[in-house]
Parts: sequence; structure tokens; C-alpha cells
Amino acid sequence: MKNIFKQIISDFHTKPIRAVRSRELRIETDSSKIVSIVGPRRSGKSYYLFGIMQELLRTGVEKTRIVYVNFEDERIDIDGSDLQLLIDAYFELYNEHDLPSTYFFFDEIQNIDHWEKFVRRLHDEGNTHIFVTGSNAKLLSKEISTSLRGRSISYELLPLSFREFLSFKSEKLNAHTTKDKAKILSLQKEFIMWGGFPEVSEMNEELKIKTLQEYFDVMLYNDIVERYKIKDATLLKQFTKLLLQTATKDFSVNKIGNDLQSMGFRFDKNILYDFLDYIDTVYFGKPVSKFDHSFKRQTLKKFYLVDNGFLNALSFKFSDNYGKLLENTVFTELYRKFGENIFFLRNGSETDFVVNGDPLLIYQACYDFNGENRDREIRGCLDAMEKFWVASSTIVTFEQEERIVAGGKNIEVLPFYKAFL
Repeated sequence: MKNIFKQIISDFHTKPIRAVRSRELRIETDSSKIVSIVGPRRSGKSYYLFGIMQELLRTGVEKTRIVYVNFEDERIDIDGSDLQLLIDAYFELYNEHDLPSTYFFFDEIQNIDHWEKFVRRLHDEGNTHIFVTGSNAKLLSKEISTSLRGRSISYELLPLSFREFLSFKSEKLNAHTTKDKAKILSLQKEFIMWGGFPEVSEMNEELKIKTLQEYFDVMLYNDIVERYKIKDATLLKQFTKLLLQTATKDFSVNKIGNDLQSMGFRFDKNILYDFLDYIDTVYFGKPVSKFDHSFKRQTLKKFYLVDNGFLNALSFKFSDNYGKLLENTVFTELYRKFGENIFFLRNGSETDFVVNGDPLLIYQACYDFNGENRDREIRGCLDAMEKFWVASSTIVTFEQEERIVAGGKNIEVLPFYKAFL
């Protein structure tokens, strides 16, 4: 195994670091902490590490002082007790170097059992330049909170935001010009339809679908079935498909369980709650609770995808439902900024998103703000503003814009790009 590590290290040092594009995430690289970057597969975590490495090279760090290992390399078949072989391999190659001045980048390290003990020891022995990534939020956070407490700092890297998507697709655009506004609206529609996975953003539609379906299969089988030793992968896949069909709507694990039983599956319903937890953990989708000051009463939930591309690639149901697609896209932008602090409100009317922060924020998503739904969307805003004693809210549309004053409250109606740029 040591020779394999030598080959991996040497190969990295003899090849150019892949070109990267700038992302909005900013991390502190000289914090003396172990830096962990967590997010969905294919969201750009590896390339983000390459960007850090390129910056190190620009500041004069020798490339041979950078160690990069992707633990999804099929040649690596070890557990945490064998990780010392990596360090031995490096210093046999470069015995003139020392531990404190070496930068370690460990990609998808969650695949190695007990990795955190090795990383903790490396840090305790004097190395303060350790970066790790993972695609499993809870495994990484659990291990960090128990074994690396006080030694680490964590960041989340999701698929492209709309701002990042625009920068990937074109030069700077000026929404105040007619030509650029039309271009922005066209890209906005593409983003709402296909989401923000970096690789997918460069593909044609047919390839987008195939690639997103492949991402889904890898999440399902590699990240859930293999990691959690799921015995009935077919049950998991069917549960996930039924859950997907509820996206942006109320869902009930019990209801999905009844549907599965009517299809002939036999199982303990508790396993379905585990499935939901795993789906959340690998960043496929997120449950959002109905707002209630009592945590115990936050039982009613809606389900949203972490990236819109899955909605179109995995279900024909959403291909023409722009209202649902916009609502899910608003969720992804809010989740990027506010994490788990997002709720919906049902208080006579319905409010799509309440961000429980300071200040508290209220959002409605309405693709076409017109006579049929206008009163309903305004009422959802007003009821939420009255309940939470706030003076303003936002209705996000595809392209409509106006300002509404009602009952002494302000409602901004904004196209998606203005709401989130």
C-alpha cells in the first residue's frame, strides 16, 4: 500500500493542477484548524481544493509540499489504521521536508473508517494545514464533533448559485440593458430547469439528463446502500422516487409507506425514517418543517431537492410545472444562505418560506403573478408579516416586478434574478 501511495503522490506532483473557476465560498486557509468542506457529490469540492492549491503555488509554496489524495481512488483499500503509510510514503519521497510545512488535502476521506483519529493525530503532531472533503454531512459532522472538537472548522459547498451560474455561462451582464436582460432571463430559465451542478451547466439537454441520473444512482448506491449496508436497495429506490414526486408539497412517511405496501413491499416502517435521514445526509433533498415555536409540533413537512436538475432528470412530472420548479429554486438559494433555518407557515393562508433569523425573512414563490393567484400570494405574505411583526416580505416571480403596500406593510415583487443577485 505504501508504494501505491508513493505513486499517487508522485503522479500528482508531475501533473499540472486542473484549471478552476472562482466560487463564492470563502474559507480561512490559515486558521490553524482542520478545514472540512462538505456538500453533494459533483458540487465542485475537489476543484475547490485545486483552487486553494493554485493559490498556495502563487504565494511560493513548493508543489512537493502539497499532498493530494482522493480516497475514491479504487487502488486505496485500507482503514484508518493504515493511513500512517501515506505519511511514511511521502517522507520517503521527500525526506528533506517536515510535517509542519506540508499541506495535506484529503478528498472524500469519509470512505476510510476511523479517518478522524489519523487526522487528529496529524494535527496534534504539529501540522496545521489539513483540508478534508466529504459528501456525507452527518458522518463528517459527527466525527468532527466527537473526535476533532475544537480542532476543526466546517464549510458547505453546494451546486452553483445563480450568481455563480451566470459567471460560468457568460461574461458580466447588465440587467438594465434590454439585450442583457433577455439573456439573463434565458439563463434564469435554464437554471430553474436544470439546476447548478457545475459539470451539467456546460452540457446539452440529453447529456444533462443522463449525467444527473448517474449522479442520482451514485448517491443512492454508493453513498447510501454501500455506506449504510442497505439490504433492500429496490425499496430504497422506490421510496426515493415516491418522495421525489412530493417535492414542494406536504409529505408523510406513513403515506409513502402505505403506497409501498400496496405495491407489494414488506418492511418495518421505521426503516423509511432512516431512508429519509440518509437522503438528507447525502444532499439529495431536504425536509422543511411547518413553523411552530414548539419543536415537538413541527411535524408537518415539505420536501425540496438540493438541486433542481434532479426534478427534471428523474421525473416527467415537473418538466412543465414552472411554478414548482421556481419554488424549489428559491429554496436552494435560501438554503445556501441560511441552512436549516427555513420553515413554511400555514396560518389560515400559506407562506412558502419563513427564514428564522435576525431579521426574520418571508418569501413567496410565484412563477406568474397574476389575477388568479395574486390575492392568495399577497394574503400569505400579509398573514406571515402580521404573525411575526415584520414590515416587509418578498414575492419571487419569473420576470414580474412591482411594489405593493397593503395594511401598512411592504411587499416587494421581484424576478428571481433580482431577488438573488
